[in-house]
Amino acid sequence: MAYTAPVGDTQRLLADARGGDPIAFDALLDRHRGRLAAFVASRMHPGLRGYLEPDDIVQETCLEASRKIADFEDRHPRGFYAWLVRIAAFKLKEADRGRRAKKRGNPAPLRAEPMSLQTSVAGRASRGEHALRIAAALDLLPENQAAAVRLRYLQGLSVAETAEQLETTAAAVKALVARGLVQLAGRLRMTS
Repeated sequence: MAYTAPVGDTQRLLADARGGDPIAFDALLDRHRGRLAAFVASRMHPGLRGYLEPDDIVQETCLEASRKIADFEDRHPRGFYAWLVRIAAFKLKEADRGRRAKKRGNPAPLRAEPMSLQTSVAGRASRGEHALRIAAALDLLPENQAAAVRLRYLQGLSVAETAEQLETTAAAVKALVARGLVQLAGRLRMTS
């Protein structure tokens, strides 16, 4: 059963999801899942990649968000995605602590609870491969361009917020992002 709220009606989806509607919650997640997977892949420690896939962290993030959605307060236009990014960043740190503990002989794995509304294995694999390609291409960009693209598109910050984070001007951020996206697109075409 598909969700019936209009595509642009994020506030309605949020209200329904906070009210316990799993279809609305899944519709919200679907809007951000690809960007969230790219964020996770770009921030994943290389040693963690052999321990977990980016989709594992995305799944943990979605599960945690489903547990806490009733308490979510929307204070910003990109508030839901920014909230997901904060959860994902925490899950990445948690997973890395678990990896390091396991390396020392003290296993501390992530909770492995399945999500009830999950895509197919092939779909998850495809998203995971795409996220890894994006992360690898981002790693090849000049550092300032990669940082600008990550902040704008993976963390969902505004141009002004990105400029503040990078300690530069909004015009510089726009130029960095534009050049970064052009190079990123070229690199992704070469690896397709």
